[in-house]
Amino acid sequence: MKTIFLDIDGTLVADKGTVPDSAIQAIKLAQKNNHKIVLCTGRAMAEIYQPILDIGFDGIVACGGNYVECNGQVLLNRAFSFDELEELYHYFEKYQIDFYAEANSGIYTSSGCIAKLDSITESLDSDVLKQSMNHFKSHLINGANLYRSDINKISFLGSDHSFLDISKHFESKYELFDLVVPLFGKNSGEISIKGTDKVTGIKLVMDYYGCDHSHTIAVGDGNNDISMLSYVNYGVAMGNATDKLKDIAKHVTDDVNRDGLAKAFYHLGLC
Repeated sequence: MKTIFLDIDGTLVADKGTVPDSAIQAIKLAQKNNHKIVLCTGRAMAEIYQPILDIGFDGIVACGGNYVECNGQVLLNRAFSFDELEELYHYFEKYQIDFYAEANSGIYTSSGCIAKLDSITESLDSDVLKQSMNHFKSHLINGANLYRSDINKISFLGSDHSFLDISKHFESKYELFDLVVPLFGKNSGEISIKGTDKVTGIKLVMDYYGCDHSHTIAVGDGNNDISMLSYVNYGVAMGNATDKLKDIAKHVTDDVNRDGLAKAFYHLGLC
């Protein structure tokens, strides 16, 4: 039995914002062959929409490892303190960085976030990407209280303030990842709770199911998947993955829009 950890955006979900039929079929066949399929994503639970959940997974590692559940049992649920949120929000306001705060209950935006995302959407040449962005924006909550007890990750959009400066300022306190969503522009990224990443969640799932490390596989496409692919026994990068991820992967499959996930499953003999 293998345990496969799957990123969502750019890995499971294609540019149209939907999961390719080929990926769903491959997942179902792999599960029929007694393999465990676990989501391992930077998305908050509020961003894992019902059509994705309906596929049926054996576990979920969400918010970059800050939330973990298996069979409906919550194994981990970490969140920023109000003092931490105040520090982060003050910094973003000072340097005019738009962001959205990700929580189990919803996705909450800074005052200028929607306008910035609208501008990004208008600049896109692809109607498919525009549709995907509009679908994402429809789930954002604007104007709500940003001080909430269940916020466990913050995504910030590109700005004139360099990611390097952000990283230098916060790296001793938090986990940071750059260009997780390339569409968000230069200097964009994510900031999460210190000491937590996707590997944190992977280890909890492995303990829960009694998984052998030699039977673990991960598939991803972004820089926030580097720790995940480095930790498991066999790492797969999508064809659309970053160069950094491809460099550490043991196998590079096809693009997410060209049935890359299904091709990886068949290459590995999972289905």
